[in-house]
Amino acid sequence: MRFLVPVTVAFFAATLSPALADQKAECQMQADIVNRAVALRQDRVREKKAVEMMSSGEDAAVAARYVAAVPHIVDWVYNTLKRKDLKNDPGAAYYETCVKQ
Repeated sequence: MRFLVPVTVAFFAATLSPALADQKAECQMQADIVNRAVALRQDRVREKKAVEMMSSGEDAAVAARYVAAVPHIVDWVYNTLKRKDLKNDPGAAYYETCVKQ
């Protein structure tokens, strides 16, 4: 019995590790989009222009599968976050929240 518990824990840890790594990668890609939107806002790029730039498919910070999410993330960065919040690294906060889900 003492052998069964560590083996079971090791098995589940081994099977969950790839899933957790994938989730972290996905969360990092989303956080990169947040960081890009924050940078554009700090550079005083208008919201509509930021969406156009990031949705063009040419922005290295936006993976192709996340282009549809860009308007929502940009809206959040431009209309929900206050300017003082931009200095608190919202991309990192987004990443931490995403990984915990």
